[in-house]
Amino acid sequence: MTTTANGRMVLRVPDGKYKGWLPKSLYTLELDELYLPFMRLSNFPVRGSSLGNLTSLKVFHAVGNYLQCVPNSFGQITNLQRLNLSYNNLSELSPSLFELTNLVELNLSENCIETIPPEIGELKNLRHLNLGGNLLSEVPDAMGQCKKLQVLNLSGKWSPRGGLRMLPKPVCNLTELLTLDCSWHQIDTLPDEIGNLQKLKVLSLRGNHLKYVSQDIAKCGNLQELNLTAAMRFIPAIPLALLSLKRLVKLNISGNYFTEIPPEVSGLENLKVFLMQKNALLQLPEEFFQLQQLEEIELSDNYLESISSNVKRLHVLRMLSMCNNRLKCLPNDIGKCQSLQSLNLSYNQLAELPDTIYQLANLDYLNLTHNQLKRLPLLLDRLTGLERTKALFLGDNYLTRPPQEICNQGVDALFNFLKEIRVSEASHRKKMILTGAVKAGKTSLRNALLLGHSQLTAEDERTWVLERHLWEPEESLRVQILDFGGHHIYSAAHHMFLTPEALHVLVFDLSVFSMDHESYDYRIGDWLEGIMDRAPGASILLVGTHADLCSEEEIKEKKDYILERMHSDENTKINNLQYELQQLQSTLDTTQSKESGVSGFSDIDVERAREKVIHLQRMLNTRVTLPDNIQVVSCAEDLVGIDELTDTLMNTLKKNDPRPLPKSWYKFLMAIQRREEKILDWSQALDIFVQLMDSLGQSMISLEGSAKESLKVILKYLHATGEIVWYHDNPRLDQLVFHRPETLVDMLRAIFRHDFEDVMVYNISIGFKINMSEEMFSSAKKLFLEQGMMSTELLRYTLCHFNLGINALDTFTSLMLKFDLCYEIPINQYNPSLLAFKQLLLFPWFLPDVAPTDLSLKWPARVPKDTVQLSIQLQFPNKGPPNFFEKITVRLQNYVAYRDGWRNGIFAVYNMSKVLLQKEKKDVNNQLMLLVTLSVRGSDLQEIWSLIQNPWQDMLSLLREWPFARIETKLLCSHCIMTGREEPFQFPGKVLEIRCPKGCYYLQCPSTKEVCQIPACFVYSLDPDFQDDLPKHIQATINFMQRCDILLRPDDDTVDGTSGDTGFKGYAMQNEGMFPSLFGFTFLYNHF
Repeated sequence: MTTTANGRMVLRVPDGKYKGWLPKSLYTLELDELYLPFMRLSNFPVRGSSLGNLTSLKVFHAVGNYLQCVPNSFGQITNLQRLNLSYNNLSELSPSLFELTNLVELNLSENCIETIPPEIGELKNLRHLNLGGNLLSEVPDAMGQCKKLQVLNLSGKWSPRGGLRMLPKPVCNLTELLTLDCSWHQIDTLPDEIGNLQKLKVLSLRGNHLKYVSQDIAKCGNLQELNLTAAMRFIPAIPLALLSLKRLVKLNISGNYFTEIPPEVSGLENLKVFLMQKNALLQLPEEFFQLQQLEEIELSDNYLESISSNVKRLHVLRMLSMCNNRLKCLPNDIGKCQSLQSLNLSYNQLAELPDTIYQLANLDYLNLTHNQLKRLPLLLDRLTGLERTKALFLGDNYLTRPPQEICNQGVDALFNFLKEIRVSEASHRKKMILTGAVKAGKTSLRNALLLGHSQLTAEDERTWVLERHLWEPEESLRVQILDFGGHHIYSAAHHMFLTPEALHVLVFDLSVFSMDHESYDYRIGDWLEGIMDRAPGASILLVGTHADLCSEEEIKEKKDYILERMHSDENTKINNLQYELQQLQSTLDTTQSKESGVSGFSDIDVERAREKVIHLQRMLNTRVTLPDNIQVVSCAEDLVGIDELTDTLMNTLKKNDPRPLPKSWYKFLMAIQRREEKILDWSQALDIFVQLMDSLGQSMISLEGSAKESLKVILKYLHATGEIVWYHDNPRLDQLVFHRPETLVDMLRAIFRHDFEDVMVYNISIGFKINMSEEMFSSAKKLFLEQGMMSTELLRYTLCHFNLGINALDTFTSLMLKFDLCYEIPINQYNPSLLAFKQLLLFPWFLPDVAPTDLSLKWPARVPKDTVQLSIQLQFPNKGPPNFFEKITVRLQNYVAYRDGWRNGIFAVYNMSKVLLQKEKKDVNNQLMLLVTLSVRGSDLQEIWSLIQNPWQDMLSLLREWPFARIETKLLCSHCIMTGREEPFQFPGKVLEIRCPKGCYYLQCPSTKEVCQIPACFVYSLDPDFQDDLPKHIQATINFMQRCDILLRPDDDTVDGTSGDTGFKGYAMQNEGMFPSLFGFTFLYNHF
């Protein structure tokens, strides 16, 4: 006996604990609940006369005994609320039962009761009444007085005795009824009164003999579950009234003789479970597939020969059983039932399965026994759920591929066999790259291709750097998909995976695309240029996502704009290339027609021109063929457009002739992929290849017939198809073979991560392994996080778990440098704090987004007095060449000491000169321009010009890589800048190529009509070989600064609070007879 938490006394006798008796002491207990199950009781002690003593009893269960009657004393337990006497031998009901007016639940099921006394109407509080499994032949009218009844079970026995002939009308008056079970009787009529039960949710009439179903059943609008198994064998067609029950969730009409389902079935819009087993069904109407809430369908034991392709509409279908029919084939669209978990197709006439069955990613039960299958789809092993459950049944078929013997060995053996066949026999192997801006929908598109359904990507699930997936839409096509992350930090790593042989799918969000230059460049133009730059001649496909969020008119308008802009830009580039080629060719023709030296061109100039012609001609001949159409897809569950896109992708990927993998190549691929090393060096790969060829007894297949040349052919092909990564065109990089491409991805991920600061912490064991102290680690980490510069020591620490040797690490570094993932920073004596590091790599992508907070102090908006500023500006229409600014920031390190960088700028110092390199986008004369501005402030004119000229020469050198880049170079007027003009005059860049004319010390500022003489040395650089007139240039500078009141007086302080005794002021003090400062002496010494 136990006491519950609410203080109720409960006595539970364990099942079968005592056999056939109870102690008399039972009646002395103060019990609230009493449970006496399966004790073989045929009566109670003293014939139950003392049961009335248990007056506090509220719950009494005596299930599974041999009780034949209920004692009269039962009526004294007036507090009883729940009584369960099921599974006994009761044949009649004692009047004492009906004195228990507080009863809420009464269970008398599975007895031998034949009649219900009229006193049943006294139980007015009754809510649950179970009289199922008895021999009732009628129901008294008094039952209609039990108005609170919600659950009523009147089901009969499998017995020739008893049985209701019609649905009792008193039952139809119980308007609060929620559940009604009148199964296993001989009811032949469902009367009009059934319409009174408007709250009814569950109705079961199994095993009856219905001949008439009233139309008023349609009034039971809350009905959710209806079971008419074997109840309508005398009705030739499904009553239409049943198909108007819109809230019906489960319908069971199994065991009848229906041959068809009326089209009105579409009215069951909330139906989840449909059971129609053991009928004579010949076909399913198309309207059946409009029931998109269906989760379970049972259609076994019918005469179905086919199933409509519209089965694809059943997105939430979990179970489909169609065993023992006459199915000869399945539709390809069965693969779109992505939620399907159980599929039973046994005992049919299936000769083959659709290849798309592999798309049923959630399938964990598949029964195909007793069919006529001769072959299985080679992609069947993609059903990983079957691999987990082993619930794949293929017995009694005619399988030859794979052989039945393989199938009999189990799921693991079968799936391994299928994988090996598919890898070795795929006739088309391709690499496909998904690229585009962040949140363009690349990963959702990938899911749609791989899984067959759209899956919106959560923020924490977005692609990190890149992900590699195998896509096999059909047996002959094997596609390695590279899904690139769109974050700007990750985009730097994309270029190393772009190849001309790959199909590049540029994905953008149609719904947020706006028809302007900025949106086009950000979402399409910049990505196109990256592909065309790194993968000349590549195939490109444009895909606009989120089409469901746009109107058809908006989609057409945006597509037209993009295509026109894309082809217009390309035509402009081609015209520029052709013009440049014509100019160079004309120059070469001129030089060839004259003798050497007479033409004015040196042999070196001619050779460079010829190289440039070859380079430009190659660029012209390998232009990418841009698409003439844009595929559009939705991101909704209906996946509008995804089928068309899939067909386009497959046709494009299979455009070339089939090329199955030779047996030796396949064996080599399997051999290297089984190796445990994360990276193979060239010698290891060569040894594996030689041993394999010897074991196969094959000769080397190449032009030269050597093992090395043969291996190169194989590795090139496997790299082009995405099976491995190997860079054959670089003498240093070709020493590494990434036989597991995910290793290279993981290495990049270790570096290119937005949470580097949190994840990368010092570990003493790793530090000891690579000889890196915690102090050195902290210093290197700080340098990387604040200035984007990573030392090779920190790089080695970051990649320590890859166990790279020194040579492999150097090769990986070369790999990143080759693809502009980073840039080597010169380490020189100008910045002694960097001398502790062996090598420094700048990752511009990790620089802060905003400028330092103290930049306004280091570089005030207005030029300080006693200071000269020279500025040059490169102006690109719309945008500049890829990574141009980043490369310039690296080369700037050759000329400065201290530097502080951010995404769009660099502040640097050399001696007493300050340098500011910035880029910005600005609207100039209604045209968006990218402006790259280099400014230098200081007092030493020669040093200032040096810090302008040297980076400018580097800029010119870099621009040769982009011959058709449109650019204008300007020298910004120093007079305008130093006197605070907002729009300084722009001298043409040609002045940077000219030395200051001898004897010329002043020029007129073009920005003013007044006479305003500015020093000529502010426009032209001074000739270092001619120093005679240097004092006059300095004097002109001092006069100009005095006239403009930008030369410090002796009592002035500089903007940053230091005393104004340096530079030009120092020279002015000497002129006035005052003692110059130390810097003034230095200045005078340098210039005189």
